[in-house]
Amino acid sequence: MKAKLLLVPALLAASLSGFGADTVRIATDATYPPFESVAPDGKLVGFEIDLANAICAEMKAKCVISNQPWDSLIPQLQVGKTDALVTSMNITEKRKASLDFSQPYYFMQNRFVAKSGVAADISPAALKGKTIAVQKSTPQEAFIQQQYGSTATILTYVDANDALLELGNGRADYTFGNTVQLQKGFLDLPQGKGFAFVGRSFDGRDKACAPCALLGEGVAVAVKKGNSKLAERFSKAIAAVKQKGVFQQLLSKHGLNGLLDS
Repeated sequence: MKAKLLLVPALLAASLSGFGADTVRIATDATYPPFESVAPDGKLVGFEIDLANAICAEMKAKCVISNQPWDSLIPQLQVGKTDALVTSMNITEKRKASLDFSQPYYFMQNRFVAKSGVAADISPAALKGKTIAVQKSTPQEAFIQQQYGSTATILTYVDANDALLELGNGRADYTFGNTVQLQKGFLDLPQGKGFAFVGRSFDGRDKACAPCALLGEGVAVAVKKGNSKLAERFSKAIAAVKQKGVFQQLLSKHGLNGLLDS
């Protein structure tokens, strides 16, 4: 998919990156509605796009948001082609080794989706011989590979929507991911008819579930390792956006009230 740009109208407050005194380059993977997607007119839309705009306005920074493939986001950040990632990126121990993060702005719940009426048992033994579709290079993939890799077939995709397509066309028995994205981006749509959540939800903060640690500590803005000043700037802006009620307004705008744990 071609990268598309969305300019955020805001004034410069300070130099935030090495790209120029007045620009912060934010990258996202716009295959993840309702958080980020590409509208029919080519514009980037979604909760996190609006949130990034609000954060940039709070920082009084001019930001440019670009759409990039998921598996290119971290490499481009590390080589300096972008300055920050706003794309439902969970903080994980593995990622902390190469990235710095702002404070979390929401916490992700994860569940399986399968055809309606499928048995609720999602143990590795119950899913033996089944096919699970999941987005590649995500905490969800790490969790599924560890828990089910020895008993089920795992299909991975760069585009989050492709995992849903495989479920819909019958080439996968299950998918696993963010409950909000699965609900709003699949189950609530015509293509999600005949499918439903299966089994319990999994939260990276659940200390009673040791493998759940792979699912992360919360969704945050990611920046290049060592760029702690920019991470802190994002953290302060996130806190202000929440304190001023803008975050709640965006939840309402995108129909996420009561769905997003923030």
